[in-house]
Amino acid sequence: MNECLPIYIFGEVLFDCFPDSEPMLGGAPFNVAWHLQAFGANPKLISAVGADEGGQQILAKMQQWGMDTQSVAVDVQHETGRVAVTFEEGEPQYDIVLDAAYDHIDPRGLPVPSGEHLFYHGTLAARCTTSRESLGKLRTWPGQRAFIDVNLRDPWWELDWVRSEVHGGHCVKLNRQELILLSAAEFEPQDQEALKELARNFKLANNIANLIVTQGADGAFLVDEMGEIVSHSLPPQARTVVDTVGAGDAFSAIVILGMLNNWQWETVLERAQQFAGFIVTQQGAVSDNPAIYGDFKCLWGMR
Repeated sequence: MNECLPIYIFGEVLFDCFPDSEPMLGGAPFNVAWHLQAFGANPKLISAVGADEGGQQILAKMQQWGMDTQSVAVDVQHETGRVAVTFEEGEPQYDIVLDAAYDHIDPRGLPVPSGEHLFYHGTLAARCTTSRESLGKLRTWPGQRAFIDVNLRDPWWELDWVRSEVHGGHCVKLNRQELILLSAAEFEPQDQEALKELARNFKLANNIANLIVTQGADGAFLVDEMGEIVSHSLPPQARTVVDTVGAGDAFSAIVILGMLNNWQWETVLERAQQFAGFIVTQQGAVSDNPAIYGDFKCLWGMR
């Protein structure tokens, strides 16, 4: 892969509504696209917003950030997506409003790439028929390397569908609990070796090239194309965690950035955890301060 490879990102863009602050831009695919744009990767986001004030705000923010809005449809029949975010023992809980504009991404208006490209998607935006049909159509493009970011949100996922969607993926990212759920493991792994063996078996059974398992503060590991384990755990750092919303999306964005720039997998995991570790120190999933991204590019020796 190389940094000129086209990137297409499919799925939800919405507002995260926190108890004590103004609504903030969110949605896993949008967050990933936002970060990648800041790092110079110029992704194309395929989504939909309502013909309402929220939709106008999203399109304006994207344009100000230099993002391509051509494939973000304006839906006059459905409202811009919203999620009520609350916290229980420090962990975010999500009440995701159904029948939002991103649930109805029209398969008739999709872009058609030519040649090799990277395609990112999650699992939430396929909860309704129209967007699921669009996703199915997008996944048939030739020359595609699919990055599937498993993001299970009850009750908006189906075991059989998610398993079929990750099958054959070039890179699949999920967390420890999602791996256990999708593996339908009879017993929860009691140590790291058992978890890694579960990951190897899941990768093999689903013909996945590269499988990443995130474990929050305990780091992350990858089962690569040869079945080898690659891991990197950052040393403990003194930081104030404001909220963990968007940490996984920040991680995914850097994995994609590493794939584009041909970084070694250990380097990818280290940098993805560094960036995700920054995101949890602020409220909301993205930053609109370009200097922050510039600091990371300097740290990582990027142009």
